[in-house]
Amino acid sequence: MKVLIVDDSSSDRSILRHTFQAHGCEVIEAANGREGLSKAGEGKPDLIISDALMPVLDGFGFLREIKSDKVLNSIPFIFYSAVYTGYDEERLARSQGAAAFLLKPMDPVDLWREIQAILDISALGQSANIPTALGEEEQFLRDYSHIVVAKLEEKVSELEDMFVRVVQVLVNLLDAKSPWTMGHSERVAEHAQDIAREMGLDENRVSKVYLGALLHDIGKIGTYDTLLNKLSALTEAEYQIVKGHPGRGADALEAIDQLKDVIPMIRYHHEKYDGTGYPDHLKYDEIPLAARIISVADTYDSITVTRPYRVALDTGNAIAELRRSAGSQLDPAVVQVFIKFLENSESTDLAGKGSELHENPRS
Repeated sequence: MKVLIVDDSSSDRSILRHTFQAHGCEVIEAANGREGLSKAGEGKPDLIISDALMPVLDGFGFLREIKSDKVLNSIPFIFYSAVYTGYDEERLARSQGAAAFLLKPMDPVDLWREIQAILDISALGQSANIPTALGEEEQFLRDYSHIVVAKLEEKVSELEDMFVRVVQVLVNLLDAKSPWTMGHSERVAEHAQDIAREMGLDENRVSKVYLGALLHDIGKIGTYDTLLNKLSALTEAEYQIVKGHPGRGADALEAIDQLKDVIPMIRYHHEKYDGTGYPDHLKYDEIPLAARIISVADTYDSITVTRPYRVALDTGNAIAELRRSAGSQLDPAVVQVFIKFLENSESTDLAGKGSELHENPRS
């Protein structure tokens, strides 16, 4: 018997390959449904055994293509998949012409016996559980697709959360370069998130602002610790080195597709509203809104956290300094929103943190 195994997991294909070869079968392999269609057309297998969730073309799409092909539609098709949504995959598989839906993992001996039994007693997809009316089948497929989409969205959310946690670990390592900046990036991210929400941005954009703020100083990984920890004023040459961190950070992250929307926030968070900032001397609305938000959050944290080269400000004086910088260093509209948030926040208690406001690239 010639068997086509279609599965995106090479280890699962290996197990199946050895199982079938141990019983004298010839094995063809494919990593997704699209490749499976090509291999089926070339090899004309006697049996197809396929995973359900795969890239490029999933198992159910692959099954539909097989069953719509006049040459291939008589080949017995068995699902062997770890997918389990709580819905009746067996019923759905049979409704589309599969002989069975087997759940991974199975002992190879039991799997072989199950496949033998299916091929012996199956009428190739006939079952009393198959929907009898087209409308019932359409509703069945619609319900099932909603469940699968929900499961996929849940997995995507888990991956996004993991990505943010990895970023936070990276940022914590960055902030640990100096005892004076410990926690700076997370505080800036929290402030930026508050501002973005107060300005009415949707949650997707709020999340991106938060991520951009977490990473805004990532370019300082390439900055000498001696400059970040220097107690006295920077020389002009030292100042130019530190000023390169927005560009270095943006360039370093350029290859990561998931960060393409936050890279401008990193590159432009030291631009000034009046056009005297760096690196590109953008002004007003030329500066992305998210970068203007991060600039206000960054400035506020800089003046409300003790540094070796600055004296602390309390919240009231920090707010006064934000007002004085509105229209020159900072976007006045963003400043106004943040000040209103701070004044209305009953939980804000940052007295004792801070210093005088000035544009310092070490913040």
